[in-house]
Amino acid sequence: MSNSNDDLARGVLDAAFDLRRVLRAHLPESGTDETLPLAQAEVVRTVLAFPDSRIGDIATRLKLRHNTVSTLVRTLVDKGLLDRHPDPTDGRAVVLRVNEERTARRERRTDRRIEVLSAEIGQLTPAERRAVEKALPAMVKLNEGLRLVSENV
Repeated sequence: MSNSNDDLARGVLDAAFDLRRVLRAHLPESGTDETLPLAQAEVVRTVLAFPDSRIGDIATRLKLRHNTVSTLVRTLVDKGLLDRHPDPTDGRAVVLRVNEERTARRERRTDRRIEVLSAEIGQLTPAERRAVEKALPAMVKLNEGLRLVSENV
């Protein structure tokens, strides 16, 4: 038997999934880059958020096995999306950074998503727009809470 929190959670998941899927459909293939599989995208996002991370750091943050992250990183390096650099504190280790070209492509994709979403927001009634604005702080709080829970699991 579901409760109102379960129903709301299902609605939030559905809306978030649909939003991501629909925005992705608006991205041109040329001039950006292909959509990455989720695991690869998570590694790239983690390196963006924590530049100069080691593979073990990423594995810990994503709660994945070291060898899994190592394979993902190798693939991303081969695709030219991540760069390996010597760790300045330990010459035996490497740290990871997002390739500058990847950063530029990501910014173009973000700009396009904002353009598409902004145009659609412009079609909302003033009351609908205010409702979206009012929901944003709660969405941010949900994300922060989920992030904290996942870090402590």
